[in-house]
Amino acid sequence: MSELVRVVLSLVPVFLFLVALFALDSFKLVRAGSLLRAIVTGSVIAVGCLLLARSVIGSGLCDATTYIRFIAPPLEEAAKGLVIVYLIRTRRIGFMVDSAILGFATGAGFATVENIHYLSAVSDANLLLWGVRGFGTALLHGGATAIMGIVSKLLADMRGSERPFVFLPGLGIAVASHVLFNSFYLSPLVFTLALVSTFPLLVFAVFARSERLLRDWLEVGLGSDVDLLDMLRSGEVRDTRVGQYMRTLRDRFPGEVLADMLCYLQMSVELKIKAKGRLLMKEAGFTPAPDPAIGDLLHELTFLERSIGPTGKLALAPFLHWSPRDLWGLRALKESASG
Repeated sequence: MSELVRVVLSLVPVFLFLVALFALDSFKLVRAGSLLRAIVTGSVIAVGCLLLARSVIGSGLCDATTYIRFIAPPLEEAAKGLVIVYLIRTRRIGFMVDSAILGFATGAGFATVENIHYLSAVSDANLLLWGVRGFGTALLHGGATAIMGIVSKLLADMRGSERPFVFLPGLGIAVASHVLFNSFYLSPLVFTLALVSTFPLLVFAVFARSERLLRDWLEVGLGSDVDLLDMLRSGEVRDTRVGQYMRTLRDRFPGEVLADMLCYLQMSVELKIKAKGRLLMKEAGFTPAPDPAIGDLLHELTFLERSIGPTGKLALAPFLHWSPRDLWGLRALKESASG
């Protein structure tokens, strides 16, 4: 029974919190497959970090205390943080809530491997120790990476950039938290209590802000997109602002390219509307049925994109604004089309 309690205390709390995060996401922005990949990636990173620690300490380059206090925190947080960098730069994260969930999942995977290793190496039956491992160390790994994701996504949105400098403040906070926990300036029990009492409040605040931003994105852009799509579908664009603008491009593009540009604009707007519509259905509690037309539209969009080239896309910029969130929505639409 004592062994079972050790395992439960050290491994279960972090996953209960992860399940709660996943359930609280009313828009279901994160797919179960993405969540599982983040957990597995965090586990692989943990194995690599444990092997490196064993090699460095075993070779005598530094003692275990120095490694744990000063080397492990920046190394481990930077390794987990690379997952956040990849997800944001490849448009797999659209809002702060995505980064919180996937960051925490990465840290949960890392903490699971680390605590399993600790369980096999330490036979202490002190349940307080294992409570600190499960609620403190594990929550620290998940929370630190989640905070890096939250801060990085916030700065990327504010700056309109995904350059390396936007990731440094979040990484700095994660490393500082880890160093403080490992340095024992505070009792591990006190740090654990502080973490358990403050981190959920931070995450709930992020959820509230992220859902507000998501609703703004859906409501502000949807009306203008629908109006533009109706205008294009009517076939009577000659006297509209789109038609007037396209006439100014006649000297720069052949007629067939101009026709492809109009088709590209129409399909792009239609896909943006479909992406937002699927999110609205999810929030309302419905599971959107697979749309077989999406795959054809995406294929045709790719063909037209090659046809009009970068210059044609640039010429359409006044009417087609692909924000980072629009690109994220398009990626989510692609994933839904592929199952």
